[in-house]
Amino acid sequence: MGIMKPALISDDTRPRVEPAGLSACFEAIWPDVSGLLPPEAVAAVAAGAATADSEGRPCRDSLEVLRALGWPGLPVPVKLLGGGASLAQCCAAQRALGAADPALAIALNMHLFSVGLMVEHWKRRADVSWLLLEAIASQGRIVASAFAEPHLGGSVSRSTLRARRSPGGFRLSGLKRPCSLAAEADLVCFQMQVEGEDEVLVALLPTDAPGLTVQRSWDAMGMRGSGSETVRFDDCLVPDELIYYRAPAGQDDDEILAAGVIWFSLTSTACYLGVAQAAMDSARATLAGSRINHLAATRDRLPSYQGAIGDHTGALLTLESACASLAALMGQGGSPQALLPMCLAVKQQAMEVVPNAIAAAIEACGGMAYSRSLPLERLWRDAQAIRFHPPTRASTRQYLGRVALGLPAQLDLDEAAPQLEKLDESGR
Repeated sequence: MGIMKPALISDDTRPRVEPAGLSACFEAIWPDVSGLLPPEAVAAVAAGAATADSEGRPCRDSLEVLRALGWPGLPVPVKLLGGGASLAQCCAAQRALGAADPALAIALNMHLFSVGLMVEHWKRRADVSWLLLEAIASQGRIVASAFAEPHLGGSVSRSTLRARRSPGGFRLSGLKRPCSLAAEADLVCFQMQVEGEDEVLVALLPTDAPGLTVQRSWDAMGMRGSGSETVRFDDCLVPDELIYYRAPAGQDDDEILAAGVIWFSLTSTACYLGVAQAAMDSARATLAGSRINHLAATRDRLPSYQGAIGDHTGALLTLESACASLAALMGQGGSPQALLPMCLAVKQQAMEVVPNAIAAAIEACGGMAYSRSLPLERLWRDAQAIRFHPPTRASTRQYLGRVALGLPAQLDLDEAAPQLEKLDESGR
């Protein structure tokens, strides 16, 4: 008896099962945060994204939805009245927000970074910083992170602002920009360098502090709804009690600073992974509805388009896995200094992977995706901002290269290579 061949089933009679897409993959590697960020809240945030982009302002309704959920205190320990979320949970929440409203997600990520840094500080120092954390969590205070400055070059351990000692604290004048949610925040977290001393201080101030003003200046191609305005200090007093971190300028081997950079690297990457997911979801719907008549098929059924999306999906899933795994390791008590190079590598890879994946999705969908009738063009614009968050590519690639070569490494860009200069000066 010969081998029986299975009967062919025509496309017309085969039962159609709606594919799950990549949701099962995401559920396998990210913690469930629906209890912290319910689906209806995500939907409410998504509803305001397009308007925020067109108006160039954050959606205040979305901010209020998140305040009501206790989002400002998400990473604050439960004993300090916060949500007690781990880094992995914070990444998962930011990923969901990134898919809903990229600009608001990346703006709120600056808050999350500042609060995460404070939590890491409190865990290691157990000082009065708990008062700040409890106030943020219990009062729903939003913190703007004013760490970017003109002419700073993306450094995370220096400041161009010089603070001079004054009775009760320090006096500060200068600019911080861009600073997300500057006009909507209750507090601003920032670094400053002590005049005449090699020391950097990190402090918190209320946004209504005397001498502190916000100037509307944000008008960018993407992330338009992030409210990344300019913060101006004019002889502003920073009280000693609101300074919660001190370190030598340029020093980045401190465990707390390393932990803070890890928080930012992973949570910001998670935001952009959410943007990529939103783009892929939009592309999936568009490709399924875009028919090429002479081939009698929609684009999603053609191997050429499947392959174009598949290449970038592989890169995205690799990035997802790395980001989720590192966040979990950090939450399990991993050494920040040991994890820092890997977390920076994830952030560096995201600069290529996410924009390239969204560009491929737009190209596959054709000219219709270039119009404002689809969300893809907005998601593409928002994704370009991934290249500008410190530590930037120039300093990160130097840092990773020096780590790989067994040389002293720091996150400051150092084109002069002072170690070599010292050898030259000694005549060796």
